[in-house]
Amino acid sequence: MMTGHHWWHNASLRTAAAVGEGWRLFQTVYLPGEYDRETLELIRRERLAGALHRAALTSYFAPHLAKTPVLPEQAESVLAGLPVLEKEVLRHSPEAVTTGLVDAWDELRVHTSGTTGDPVWITHDDSRLTESAATNLRFLAAYGLSPGLRMIRATADPAHAPVAFETMHYLGGALVLRINVSSLSPRDTLHLERLCADFKPDILWGQPLEVLLAALRQQEGMLRLPKLSAVFTHGDSFDAGTRETITQVFGCPHYDQYGLQEFGRVGWECPQSPGTYHVEEERLAVSVDDDSHILISSLTNRAMSLLRYRPGDRVRLLHEPCPCGRPHARMTGLAGRKRALIADADGTLVNVKRVRAVLDRTPLHRWQVRQQEAGRLEVLIVPVDPADGARTAEELRGELAGTVKLDELTVRPVELVELATAAGKAPQFRLFTTQHTLSDAVAQGTSPR
Repeated sequence: MMTGHHWWHNASLRTAAAVGEGWRLFQTVYLPGEYDRETLELIRRERLAGALHRAALTSYFAPHLAKTPVLPEQAESVLAGLPVLEKEVLRHSPEAVTTGLVDAWDELRVHTSGTTGDPVWITHDDSRLTESAATNLRFLAAYGLSPGLRMIRATADPAHAPVAFETMHYLGGALVLRINVSSLSPRDTLHLERLCADFKPDILWGQPLEVLLAALRQQEGMLRLPKLSAVFTHGDSFDAGTRETITQVFGCPHYDQYGLQEFGRVGWECPQSPGTYHVEEERLAVSVDDDSHILISSLTNRAMSLLRYRPGDRVRLLHEPCPCGRPHARMTGLAGRKRALIADADGTLVNVKRVRAVLDRTPLHRWQVRQQEAGRLEVLIVPVDPADGARTAEELRGELAGTVKLDELTVRPVELVELATAAGKAPQFRLFTTQHTLSDAVAQGTSPR
């Protein structure tokens, strides 16, 4: 790979190289083991042995690993003996799990969403791109979809334009029509209907809340999508009511996928065994602890050793054969993150991204956003220095005022204990427009506001 040159980091050039390598990986790694357990296990053990070798270069894992390379047949037992990696390590000392094998020039950095705590930054190498391109080809084929498919992507981000076209190179070069379902109005209906009819979408894609909001717009008559082959959700856990609402409104199957910024997609729902998710074992190892918390290990990230990482989600692992014939381990009973939406002064439901962005870049110990009524928002902050609480609150109020249209915005410093729920957790958002309330509103034909 030609690194160290300023032109190498041209986004188009790097994308082209990664997608090309992804197609090769699909042919040489993902296809051979798709229905062959022996081949899959060989690929997984060899990649895991390499991941353990890299982990021995980090200060966090080195004390637990021998100096000699781990043989593939020993890899799984060695992995099981490593300590659990908690988010706090990544949050406060990410250098402890950094391998030093990837030059800073070539690092790819992403941060977690912050739905379960303060966001943490994750460092990847180019495998983040190449493996994504490869596994997405297998993902599409599993649902009878082909590269170059056309996708409606639902968004509720107020920073997004009403409509936009883009290409998802890593998803088989998918052509995307992005629609901001939070800002639709009756005057957009005819234009959108013609646009969607000409676009001829294959699928609808979005987080559960965004897809539910699209369902609400469809029910209201503001969005009229052509017949779709499937709806795909990602990002948040969903319940049976959400699935029923989605399938009834759009009249097609609904499939889900489970993933994290730390790893990309971890598993995808089997089309022949709904409710179970095939683990992408070619690049991940998954287990559970005594409390059913999922532990995930990356087999491909050369920049940062994420082994036995506990994100906080709960699952149950299934090892018995799947009706579809794939030998991959499966997950079921996912219980994890669920987002909510903010209702602005006009009652428009919008994504929390812009509010989170302001709070994330402010030095705070913790923060929480609450809403019980449309147009009114309360932001509670725990300053790093309590003496600066009043000044920080006033500055934040000025910055947040331009993110969402509100009738009333309150920002005030509090003690950490005031952010806790009855269960002792301190979520960053406590809003009334949740997946459950939105799903019920669509099902009952009422307004969620």
